[in-house]
Order: sequence, then structure tokens, then C-alpha cells
Amino acid sequence: MYLNERFAGKKVSEGLKKCWFHIALLASFSLPIIVLMFLDYFDIESFHVFNQEFRFLSTWKGRMFYLFFLWILFMESIIDWSKIVEKKPKNRFRIFAFFVCAVIPLIYVLSVNFWGIDQVILDVGEGLGFTDTSLVFHWPLCIEYLVFAFSFLVAIFLAYGKLGLGHFSIALSLLVGMSVIYTINAFESGPGGIFKPFAMLTLPTAACAAALLDILGYSFTLSFRTGLNSMPLIITSSGAAYIGWPCAGVHSLFLFIVIILLFFKRSSISTFRKFIYFVVGTIGTYLVNVLRIVSYFVILENDGASAARFFHNSLGELYFVSWMFSCILIIVSIERFMLVEKARHSVQKLRCFLGNGKDRILNVIRRSKN
Repeated sequence: MYLNERFAGKKVSEGLKKCWFHIALLASFSLPIIVLMFLDYFDIESFHVFNQEFRFLSTWKGRMFYLFFLWILFMESIIDWSKIVEKKPKNRFRIFAFFVCAVIPLIYVLSVNFWGIDQVILDVGEGLGFTDTSLVFHWPLCIEYLVFAFSFLVAIFLAYGKLGLGHFSIALSLLVGMSVIYTINAFESGPGGIFKPFAMLTLPTAACAAALLDILGYSFTLSFRTGLNSMPLIITSSGAAYIGWPCAGVHSLFLFIVIILLFFKRSSISTFRKFIYFVVGTIGTYLVNVLRIVSYFVILENDGASAARFFHNSLGELYFVSWMFSCILIIVSIERFMLVEKARHSVQKLRCFLGNGKDRILNVIRRSKN
């Protein structure tokens, strides 16, 4: 009994020794997000606009994507656990450099909220031309996302090299992608003006949403003026809203393309099927964004502006997240259970059955004539 317990304890010790580095990685990535969540929940952040609501409940211009990042990071770790723990770095300098990069987000959170770096960020923002809300909200949020995303990106590269970027490609692409999107949107809200290449999808998306609202029987007005900062405007009896490129789902399409291409890279699906899945998924992503806009105006008409604002800030992005994971789950199910092959086999059996039935009926008819 004693020997068995000693052997089991030795086995656990060896297991922890083998995977300690990756456990440290997950802990160092989780800690700054947990600290930030604590500060956000108790409304003690130095940027007062962040204390107006719990930003971890918001997807667009919020921090819920940090939670999605951690969730996907843990899932990717579990899937490739045995491969990851075998690739821990042996070089001490590389391990030290990893921990330096991994701790930068925590230092950033503490320095912004307790050590006066928030004023430095505001001064830099003012120098770049940010004012009002764009200065105290959009600019600090994009800086925060950039610090988190690129610190984690470099830390994983230092830890596991290019193979690490492949293992955690979906989590990293989500966080880096949202950082880039928030940065573009911040400069739009501040000194840059509307980013026209992204704005090209706003009018057709607004028109599709308007057509669906019309089918559902809602009264509204859709207008659009040309110009540098022009956006489609939908006006209803309960309120109005401009349809910007984030509302039109441009960032959702961007994230879908990046994540699905990385998913395809890690799979052995045939090129033709990848193309079909990609086209269907892209169309589905676009339609999900149309449905999100329609849902906003339906909620606005039936439940008021407060409920519509909550949907816009928190629940609306979950349409895309749900679709993204449903799409991947459908693809995995089709390939894992060979549903296409089974469907073909069922169609062939049905055709044979119908052919045999036709031959029997013809034989019966011929015999009755004879």
C-alpha cells in the first residue's frame, strides 16, 4: 500500500515537472485578465468611462473577447496537450524572455490604474488628435487590446516557436484580429474618419436588413447620403441608428476568414470541400450579420432603446460567435462521420430501389398485356 502511494506520488511529481511550463503560461495569461475583471467589476479603474458598466459583459467595444480568448486557449491546450508539453523551451534565456513578455499585460493593467500611466496614454492620444469619447474610451481600449494581443503573441512564439503559433492559431487570431479592428475603429472615431474600404459593405447590408424588416411588416425609412463620413441610416417610430461597418459585420467576416483558413490548414479536408465550406460559411456569416441588424430594430420597436442598446453591446456579437463554432462543428461532424459519403450511398440505394421498382412495374404491365 505504501509503495503504491509512493509510486503514484512520484508519477504525479514527474507529470507536473513535465508540464509546469505550460501551466505557468496559462496562469500568466489568465492573471492580468482576472485582475482587470476585478477592477472592472468593482468600478475602480482610472479611466472613469470604464466604470460606467461591466465591460466584460460587452462584446463590441468591450472585454468579453478576452474570455473567449482564454476559453479557446484552454481548449487548444487540451487538444494538443501531449505535443505542447514536449516542446517546452530548454534555453534559460528564452524562458526568461517568455516570462518578461507574459507579464507585460499585468504590468500594464497595474501601471494604468495605480501608477499614473493612464495620463501618459491620454497625452499621446491628444497628440494624435483624439478628443472627447474617442480619447477617454476608444483610444485606451485599443491600446489595451494591442498590449494584451501582441504580448501574448510574442510570448507564445518565444515559448514554442512557429509550432506554438500553429497550436494556438485560433485563439491568437481572435485576439489579434479584434485588436486590429478596435484600432481601426478608434482612429475612425478620432482623427481618421470612416475607413472607406470597410464601409463598402454597409449599404448592401443595410438594404438587406431593410428588406427583411419590410417583410416582417415594420415601418421604417432607409436613407443614405454620399460623403466622407456617410453611413446608411434606418429610422423607425421608436428611434434611429446608423449602420457602420462594425454593425454591417465586416469584422465578423474578417474573423471568420482568418479562423476558418487556420482551421483548414490544420485539417486534411480536400481542397474542393474546403472551397464549398468556405463559400457557404462566408454567406452564412453575412446573413447572420443581417439578422443581427434586424434583431436590433425588432427589439428597439418592441422593448425600447435600453434593451436595444444592451443587445447591441452584449448579445449581438454572440450571433457571430455561435455561428462560427456551429459552422466548425458542422464541418467536423460531416468529415468525422463521413455524412457526404453516407448521403451518396443512400442516394445510390434509393436510385437502385426505384430502378428495380420501375423494372418490376414494367414487367407486370407486360405480363398483363400478354
